[in-house]
Formats: sequence, structure tokens, C-alpha cells
Amino acid sequence: MPFAPAATWNLDVILPGGPMGPAFKAAASTAEERLRAMLARADALSARSDALSARSDALSARSDALSGANDGAGLDAISSLLLDLEAISVELQGLGTFAGCHAAADAVGRDALKGDARANELWTLFSRASVTPNDRVIRMEETSFHELLARPELSHMHGDLLERRRLGRLRLPEAEEALATELARDGILAWGELYDEQAGALRISLDRGNGPEELSPGQVAQLLGKEDPELRLRAFEAQKRGWRTLGSICAKTLTHITGTRIALNERRGLDTLDEPLASAKIERSTLDALMETARAAGPLMTRYVAAKARAMGKSQLSWTDTYALLGKSGGAVTYDYAQDFIVEQFRTFSPTLAEFSERAFRESWVEVEDRPGKRGGGFCADVPGRQESRIFMTWGNNEHSLSTLAHELGHAFHNEVLYNVPPAQRRLPMTLAETASTFGEALVREAALAQTTDPQLRLRLLDASLSDALAYLVNIPARFELEQRLYVLRAQGPFDAEQLEQETTAIFQRWYGEGVSEVDPMFWASKLHFYIGGIAFYNFPYLFGYLFSALVYEHFRPMGPAGAPGYERLLRRTGDAWAEPIAKEELGLDLADPKTWAVALRSIERDLVAFEAAVASITTADAATQVS
Repeated sequence: MPFAPAATWNLDVILPGGPMGPAFKAAASTAEERLRAMLARADALSARSDALSARSDALSARSDALSGANDGAGLDAISSLLLDLEAISVELQGLGTFAGCHAAADAVGRDALKGDARANELWTLFSRASVTPNDRVIRMEETSFHELLARPELSHMHGDLLERRRLGRLRLPEAEEALATELARDGILAWGELYDEQAGALRISLDRGNGPEELSPGQVAQLLGKEDPELRLRAFEAQKRGWRTLGSICAKTLTHITGTRIALNERRGLDTLDEPLASAKIERSTLDALMETARAAGPLMTRYVAAKARAMGKSQLSWTDTYALLGKSGGAVTYDYAQDFIVEQFRTFSPTLAEFSERAFRESWVEVEDRPGKRGGGFCADVPGRQESRIFMTWGNNEHSLSTLAHELGHAFHNEVLYNVPPAQRRLPMTLAETASTFGEALVREAALAQTTDPQLRLRLLDASLSDALAYLVNIPARFELEQRLYVLRAQGPFDAEQLEQETTAIFQRWYGEGVSEVDPMFWASKLHFYIGGIAFYNFPYLFGYLFSALVYEHFRPMGPAGAPGYERLLRRTGDAWAEPIAKEELGLDLADPKTWAVALRSIERDLVAFEAAVASITTADAATQVS
């Protein structure tokens, strides 16, 4: 094996000494000094515009003055600020990844939490320093704007500047935008930090068979799909009890996060989805087509749930049954085996992708150790200054962990491809961010299915694939509908924990249907995506990514290695363009047409037919004893 199977990542090469060590403190202080200097320049630019405006008599002259860019000096100031902000954004991303990784790996560590909060403060200062140059780009008259675009030093920013100007309607006037940005630090972002701290400190009492233990939410979540159905049920009940202890705090937090967004939307004259769609870089017509596709997939998911219930000897699945897998594993999937398998499968499509993954393992970019104190879930974060990424997850010795690792490595490879373009062209939206991750996951799943001759293992792999489909086509739309409902409820008053349980249950039960006897009433509290202060609707982009990556896979995978250059070209465009032109120009697809997305369901239907046949070939008793 060309790499060491280290179970923990190496963060010291980014900054030695930990999240509040001398290196991090020094880097953060230097970044703050530079940001405050940029803020002073931005304020001077604003004051200069005010002075020009005061001397202006004619309306047209006043319009030019307000732009602050009706002469070379104004354009110089704006250009310089834009370039400096772009440069420091790379450093802030590295600091944020460093601190965020420590906070994920040590969810209750005081230094880790302080470091994460410090990194967030710097991003808030960055946002504040960006207000004035953004406002000038948005509001300057056309002649000045085209002069700005013509500047050679800004040639790499053309797409970004045009995007800022096009989306200017989403922003408040400069002074109000500046105030909202400053208040966010102790407002909406602070509520998100409170949730992170409370969720990270939560301990759930559960007996796994060796006496009562105090487990983290992430550890309990790992048990929902275990072999023992009684253990799964105990874990689910314990999970609900644990999150209910935070119910009032979560309800209050969600009240103020949602309320802030409502107030800002009203002040800006925006619909609830205007800003999330712009952040996702998709049109409303595309989102409508996506949701229509999810609803159209309902009969497929109903068939899947029914077939799985038959195999388990049940009339309905329980909530934890949707996590459990039929069949049996080929044995424990160790981390070192997973590394070899993933690299081997990646190589069948792209030697570059395989070599990149070897580097990630060899240089210890991945954290997989199963230990108390870690947050749940998984992520990939980049360190652009070093052109590296870091991957976080907890290894479960199973096929799901293998799939998750392939998924996160896909994210890391996406980062690698984007390092070949300037920072202004790496503004990757969540929708397109899932392209490479789900592509990598599909490569591994396809290979595992093709290589197995064991009927029980094949059943398990098919179930895992369809379980993912259930998550994306049912769970994600349910989250989207729940978040939409939050805005309606918040307009009526503060949230109540019991009310949120009832709303969650009603919405999720409607999406999962009668085939699932019970849904998780505490999903609204346990899913951290609802509590991210910086972005709303952290859900529908996953549905887009899942289905779009299927379209990308269907297009490039049959070409083998010959398809890799076109695939990488598509990835390079994802940081500087909206999804619709990328799909049209690279794949020849119209994303507003539901027929386009119907193609993405074909692979799901193929797996479903194979799954139903596999279920029919085994006895109910055999399947029921092989659930894991």
C-alpha cells in the first residue's frame, strides 16, 4: 500500500499548536489588522462618495458621484480593495478550516470552540469590509462599470463582478447592509454558535450492552442502522429523549434565526427563496422541476419501502429500518481496505483522481477515528493556501463508511480542480458542490456491485444505493418543505418545541408515506443544517447535486478515462457560472425541463428492479435474520 492508513488527520502542518496556540493567534491577529485596514479604506471610499455627492447639483452628476467611481482615483480604490479582499479570503478560508476541523474533532473543547468563534469573527469583518466595494459595483453607472471591467488586473473577476451587479437587488442600501453585517455577529451567527455548543455538549444515556454510557449524538446516530433491531430501537428512543432536553433552546434558536431572515427579506423586498436560489446559482424554474421530479419518484420509493418491508417480514418499516441494510456484509470494511478499494476504482475512470486520493491518504488529510467528543456527520473543507483539503467522518467498519469516504474524496478532488483557477472563480454553490462527491460515490458503488458474486452482499449493496435515493428524494424534500413551513409559522409568533415536533411529524410522514410507521419527530432539532446562520435552505441543493451528478455520471462514465478531461472541465466551471449554462453547454441539457431530470431516475429504477428480484429470491426468514 503506497500510503499509511492513519486514522487521524494532520492539522499541525497548517498551523502548529492547536486552535488557540501562538501560530493561530498570530495569524488571526495579522488577518484582523489587514481586514481593519481594508475596512478603513472602504469607509474612506464611502466618505469620498458622500463628499462628491454634496457638491453635486444635477441629478445625473449626483448619480455618478454616488458610484464613487466617476474618475480614475475612484476606480483605483475599488479595484485595489477587490483584489485585496480576494487575496485575504484565501487566508481566511484556511484559518476557518483549521479552527472548524478542531471544533468538529473536539466538540466540547474550550480552545476549539474559541478558535472556531474567532475564525467566524474574521469572516464577519471580511463581510463588513466588502459592503462598500460591493455597493459601488452594484450601483455605479454603466460607463464606470465597463471601465472597471476593462482593467487588466480584474480580468479574472469578470464573471464575479457581473454576478454581483446582476444580484444587486438582493442587497440593502450600503449603510443598512453594513449595519446588518455587523449585527449578524451577535445576532443570527451567534444563535448558530449557541446551537453548535449545546449540540456538541449534549450527552445521551444509552446501554449498548455493557451498561449505561454517556454518548455523543454522533455516536448514537451510528447505532440507528446496526444489526440488532432492539439496539436500534433503544438508540432511537434515547436519541429522541436526548434532543428533547434541548427542545426549548433549539426552538428559541430557530425562532431568532428564522425571524432575522424574515426581517431582512422584508426590508430587501425579497421572497423567501430569492437569496437561497441565488446562492445556489439555479433558477426558480430549475427548483420547480427538481421538486416535480422528487414527487414523480414517489412511486419508485413506495415500491422500495414495500419490498424492504416484505424482506423483513413486516407490513411497515420503522424509522430505524430505513437506516438498516438487508443482506449481510462481506465482513468488516476496514479503513486500510477502503483506501485501496477507492483508489483502484477511481483509477478506472481517472488516473489523476486516483493519484490525488493516494496523496490525501499519504499526507493524512482524513480524520476517521471512532472516539467520544467528535461531532456527528462528515464534511470536506479546503485549505486553499496550501492547496489541500481535510476530510472529517467517523469510521463504522461498513459499506456506508466506504461510500462516505468516496463521497468526501470527491469533494476534495473538486477543490483540487478549482485550485487551477483564481479565487474569484471558486465561488462554488452547494448545488454544484455535490457533483464530484456523488460522482466518486457512484464509481465505488458501481464497482462493488459489479464485483460481488454473493447474493446477500449484492442485496445489501442494492439496499444501500436505494437507501441513499430515499434520503435524497424523500428526506431532503421533506426538510425543504419543513423549512418553508418555518417561515409561515414564525410570522405567527415564536416557535414552541412541541409545535415543531408536530409539524415535523406531519410533513415527514406525508413524504415517507404509509410504508413507514413512524418518523423522527426531533429531526428539526437534531439536524444542524437548520441552524447555519450564514445560509438558509441547506437542503434542496443536495437534491440538485444528487440528480445532477447522476446526469454527469451517465454522460462521462461510459467514456472511461477519455471522459475525464471533459469531466474536469465541467468541474472547473462550477465556481464561476450558474448551473443552467453549464448543463446546456457541457451536457446539452435543459434543467428547467422535468424530462431532463427523469433521465436521472433511470439508474434508480434499474437498482430497484434488481433489488425487488433479489428480495424475491430469498426467504423472509433469511432476510429478517440478516438485517444489519
